[in-house]
Amino acid sequence: MLIGLHRMDVVANNLANASTAGFRSADTLQRAFPTLLIERVEKIGQSTGQVAAHRATLGELGIGATIDGTYTNFAAGALRHTDNPLDVALLEPDVFFTIAVAGGQRYTRNGTFQLNTNGELTNASGHQVLGSRGPIRMDGTKVIIDQDGFVYVDDVLVDRLLITTFAAPELLTREAGQYFAALPEAGAYTPDEFTVLQGQLEQSNVNVVQELVKMINVQRAYEASQKAVRAADDTLAKLVNELNV
Repeated sequence: MLIGLHRMDVVANNLANASTAGFRSADTLQRAFPTLLIERVEKIGQSTGQVAAHRATLGELGIGATIDGTYTNFAAGALRHTDNPLDVALLEPDVFFTIAVAGGQRYTRNGTFQLNTNGELTNASGHQVLGSRGPIRMDGTKVIIDQDGFVYVDDVLVDRLLITTFAAPELLTREAGQYFAALPEAGAYTPDEFTVLQGQLEQSNVNVVQELVKMINVQRAYEASQKAVRAADDTLAKLVNELNV
């Protein structure tokens, strides 16, 4: 039942972010413990004085399962045109924007950017978007971000978006605010080639229909487990109340 609760939390979070730009859906990995054989053991040959055990296999007994972890689906989401020059998307599914937060660098696919009062390029949470030279400042009116990530303000090159990819993206850990944190073992590096699309946003890769079906299945499995626990509890209560020792 604890597995069911965890799976429901993951599905609910996916559905809650179905309209969040750049969101990557998640799913759970679960592992069953080895099953045990149920056997009936009978003693035979007692009349002859030579006792032997006869075993008859009745079936298997499952002893439960556990959560092996939660994995992220890094498949690309659909693109949506916004015509906002500060909205940008990444074409390749395995590269990320680099964001500066209090705890260091974080990575995201959400390219909904804006300017703060200091003229710095930030995301919706107010965290600085990093370029190759650090935080990107824009003092001007006309902003162009080309496909190679170079940022021009009033036709003057300002910086280049710091785009990051990973040798082992499965080692990224999900954090709040649509961020990913990277362990050193993830092998972060700047790719030689990537494609930045200005005036577009990548949509969430959540399949709402699949998530709703998954939620129904998880709920039914949870209810079945709940009924099984209740039946076992009722049986135990009957034994305690009626068995004469």
